[in-house]
Amino acid sequence: MFRQFLALFAFLVGSICANAQMTDMHWDTHGVGFKVPSDVRITTNNAEEFTAENANVFLSIFPVQDGELDKEHMAEATIEMAKGLGYSTVEEGDEIDIDDFTGYYIKGTKEGVNALLMALLDKKSSTNLLVVIVYNNGFEQQAVAVAASFYAYD
Repeated sequence: MFRQFLALFAFLVGSICANAQMTDMHWDTHGVGFKVPSDVRITTNNAEEFTAENANVFLSIFPVQDGELDKEHMAEATIEMAKGLGYSTVEEGDEIDIDDFTGYYIKGTKEGVNALLMALLDKKSSTNLLVVIVYNNGFEQQAVAVAASFYAYD
């Protein structure tokens, strides 16, 4: 019993520490912020693409200036994005509402590689985002935490 309590305590402390190691990151070109693990490093930051990575998570964000894209078509747009990127296995998908964004996400795999793909509509501007978060086995919670942390700022 005592060992089970210690194991649970260690798990909770580890979870809290893992969440505490997240840091804010910004893509000023498009006024979007999000949280990433503290050891993530930016690899591309220009008007067309933002990428950042560490050993277990790779984040790519692409802006879409498309007035034709709307909430009713987000599921189809996300599925098409996944197919276009070669993701053949889709494990789950659903609508999302994150801070200033609404959209759709899919969790899938491509040749054994895990990914979370999102199409996000900024509720206050015409800038929409396509987000791909690739992650190693065992790092799904980190990928989900990054995905859930998106917000717009002006």
